[in-house]
Amino acid sequence: MKKISLLGILLTSLLNTAYAADEVAPPAMLNGNFCLFATVPPPDFKYTVIKEVKVSKGSYGGVADMIPALVGEARGAGADAIIHYAGSQRFGFFPWRLVRPVVRGTAIKWDSAEPVDCAKLGGTTMQNVIATNRAPEQ
Repeated sequence: MKKISLLGILLTSLLNTAYAADEVAPPAMLNGNFCLFATVPPPDFKYTVIKEVKVSKGSYGGVADMIPALVGEARGAGADAIIHYAGSQRFGFFPWRLVRPVVRGTAIKWDSAEPVDCAKLGGTTMQNVIATNRAPEQ
């Protein structure tokens, strides 16, 4: 009888353990390689300003949740990157009760048809910003 109850406890404890998988690369996301700059790229790289973009949420949430919408708006306008990127928590209409995430920047289009290496220019990809939860370096 003791063996059966001991076996039952052991079996139950083994079934309730979680399987920890090896680290897996994050899945590729739509517009994941879109480049974000905290300031502007080096002067050697010419660009045309398309428009100011801003996305916010009406309630609580994280800034990382809003970045894909910001990039989607910029891509929809024909942009290749965003300069002056900033994401922060802002006070809403009732500042003592509601703080909401806001992301903004300036959508730009590269004047050159050559592909641009985001990291070499001092930018950070959208996928990296979301994965690390850190804004591009200034």
